[in-house]
Amino acid sequence: MNPEKKYLPALIAAVAAATLPHTLQMAPWITAWCAVMWGYLLASMRYGWPRPGRRVRILLSVAGIAGLVATYGIGFGSDAFVGLLAVMAALKPFEISTHRDRMITVFIAYFIIISSLLRSETFAITLYMFFSVLLTTAALVRINDPLGTYKTSARRAGVVMAQALPLMILLFVLFPRLEGSLVGFSQTNMGQTGFSDQLSPGSVANLVQNNEAAFRAQFDGPVPPPEQRYWRGVVFSRFDGRAWHSADRIPELDQSIQGADAVEYTISLEPHNQQWIFALDLPAKAPSRRTTLKRDFTVVSGRSITRKRRYQMRSYTRYNTAVVDYGVQDALQLPQKTNPRARDLAVNLAENSTGFQEIVASALSYLRDNDFVYTLQPPLLGDAPVDDFLFESRKGYCEHYASAFAFVMRAAGVPARIVGGYLGGKINPWAQYLIIRQSDAHVWVEVWYPEKGWTRVDPTLEVAPERLDQGAAGSLQQGELGGNFARKYLRPITSFIDQVRLGWDALSLQWEAWFSAYSKQQQQTLLKALGIDTQTWKGPLLMLLAGAAGAAGLFLLYTRFHKQVAGMKTAPEARYYEKFCTKMARAGIVRPAHMGPLEFAGYVAEKRSDLEKPVHEITRLYIALRYRQTAGENTRKRFIAKVRAFDPAKDRPSV
Repeated sequence: MNPEKKYLPALIAAVAAATLPHTLQMAPWITAWCAVMWGYLLASMRYGWPRPGRRVRILLSVAGIAGLVATYGIGFGSDAFVGLLAVMAALKPFEISTHRDRMITVFIAYFIIISSLLRSETFAITLYMFFSVLLTTAALVRINDPLGTYKTSARRAGVVMAQALPLMILLFVLFPRLEGSLVGFSQTNMGQTGFSDQLSPGSVANLVQNNEAAFRAQFDGPVPPPEQRYWRGVVFSRFDGRAWHSADRIPELDQSIQGADAVEYTISLEPHNQQWIFALDLPAKAPSRRTTLKRDFTVVSGRSITRKRRYQMRSYTRYNTAVVDYGVQDALQLPQKTNPRARDLAVNLAENSTGFQEIVASALSYLRDNDFVYTLQPPLLGDAPVDDFLFESRKGYCEHYASAFAFVMRAAGVPARIVGGYLGGKINPWAQYLIIRQSDAHVWVEVWYPEKGWTRVDPTLEVAPERLDQGAAGSLQQGELGGNFARKYLRPITSFIDQVRLGWDALSLQWEAWFSAYSKQQQQTLLKALGIDTQTWKGPLLMLLAGAAGAAGLFLLYTRFHKQVAGMKTAPEARYYEKFCTKMARAGIVRPAHMGPLEFAGYVAEKRSDLEKPVHEITRLYIALRYRQTAGENTRKRFIAKVRAFDPAKDRPSV
């Protein structure tokens, strides 16, 4: 039998399982590279095909590195790092002729497993990592015990992981937390969906087909009603004739906002590769030191959001921002000589109104009374997009209505700007929190009233009021989102699948609240509650001592538990004979390690003739149980009873 068959399949299975979570993000050629290399290796083991020599392996290594450079460039980001590990893991099994090479391959598998945390820290990936570690540890056992079975290797690996679990938890709680990712790499490949810093026709409509979660919101109290679920992200204040843009530099808000009906909640934000922190309109303050509340009432992170982020927020559902007049003059700017018909409409509205609020109401009435259609499939707009929309097509999605409304307001002398974010959210019945998806993306308008400040106006609701509580799917025309067949004929199945997904989502969110959200600040708070201040030199010393004491305590508990388990697995007659020997030791007669039962019985008789009869009877029964197959349950019961009744101190003769 080929000796490689004892460990090679387990080794390749471990490396393949470790690499699997990365396949969706890796370049396709790397996945194919690994499959071809491992497939050829297994085939060569079975059919005796020749293995590549040292020179061929060097050429393959050079080719793999060249492919990585061609794919990722010379930068060393997380994608290139994981790709390099995968390329090397595909080649390393070709040189496992020695025990050292096999061990190196196992450690490469462990390292690839750890690198999964560069991609995700979700509950699903954590469960898979435990499975992958189990498989890799089983391969490690198999390498060192090739004569054992795969079942035995897996069982031993499970026991080792169970023994390491308490120490893992201790290290998780006490080991200094790192800011950002596990090893400091950025994740620019993640989170490409969502808003950009530019809004043009089609920008939001393109997100409606994306059902991925943008973020989740857990409220300390009741969930706000649908009309209050506006999630603020980015403000578009500059218009170039076709597209709206966010301002380049916005100062930090240094004034207090007058608000009421405050709402406390926690956001679990998915990575979107921008700096915006989404919050219920209107945020009262920034959630942490690494974020800033700007004068346009957006919250901005100091870094792009490339990993899941959890933060606590406080917002006002009723507010007055009249004291913050930032951006009012900029909110009147329009490019010259564009959309003349829309300008004429604005002038007419202004001439027939007595103030800003009446102008706004008249513009909303125009949208409501002129057969506008809310649709994902509007016709293309020409060089005057606002004119074409308001007077020709009259069909569009929320960005069309917000853009046209903001243009008309500015042309009428009313300061206006567009706010991008999300509207709505679906309550998860398993845990009573909101899931806000990319398909909930929405834009609305803010106008400036001198007595109220910036005030939200949503022109889309004049055309599609269902958008407020039914979302995009309930307000668009039938068939625009597709999936009619499934909704009509497979409703029981799709409903069941949705419930399973919602249950899993609730479980994952609770995991993230415990695991991913355990930040450096939370660790410092926990340690401070335990009397450990990490800001002084005593703190790290106490952490070291606490960790050492905890590890020692776990070791002692494990040793005690191991002895108890070992004792439970011992035959009853052996345990009771040990009790018999313990009783003799207490009476002053210790059994030497080399002395068998019969010899020890004679030794006792020499020392204590009064014990000769009960000791010989106990020894006879023990030998019958231990070394003969004919002794039954009655013999065992008699033996146990005699050991329990035996008392050498009681039977000692008087002097």
